[in-house]
Amino acid sequence: MRPIVFVVEGKNDAFRLKSIFDQPMVIETNGSAIDQESMTLLKRLDETHDIILFLDPDHAGERIRRLVGKTLHHVYHAFIKPEDGRSENGKKVGIEHASKEVILDALKHVQMVQHESFSDVTRGFLHDVGLIGQEGSKSLREKVCERLNIGQPNGKTLYKRLHMFSIQSKDILEVLSESSSEKEIRTELS
Repeated sequence: MRPIVFVVEGKNDAFRLKSIFDQPMVIETNGSAIDQESMTLLKRLDETHDIILFLDPDHAGERIRRLVGKTLHHVYHAFIKPEDGRSENGKKVGIEHASKEVILDALKHVQMVQHESFSDVTRGFLHDVGLIGQEGSKSLREKVCERLNIGQPNGKTLYKRLHMFSIQSKDILEVLSESSSEKEIRTELS
């Protein structure tokens, strides 16, 4: 296994990881404005290291995922749910506010970018199974994405992530089947 480099947004996120791991290699992007110097360093590290994008579950984090993810070759994504990274006052969301357990769990479920996608998912399929374009799609999408460990994307980003991680339609159907079985069991017990 190659050495790991974490990419986070700010110094507080880096400090949080350093409080959990012994001397992790962490690169800070300083928010959504990742500079050319940081990108050059990441490109060089990409030759010898695995890069884990561990970014806040917000717009800035998504922007960095897109910028860095399409440039590097050995990229993994780790996600936390917004509610798991909320500050005590409820005003901020980020890795720095996540518990040790949430961080460790997110890192157990990293997703590797597949530069040659083998996903058979189409937008029509996503619509047919209710993940986009229908009443209740957002709620269903959140449940499916949580189970697949791919963050909480909107419909457009969902399609891209499924292809980025080569997730198959059968994987989605399996998650949907589990969800419907749970609903049936809850209904029978009521």
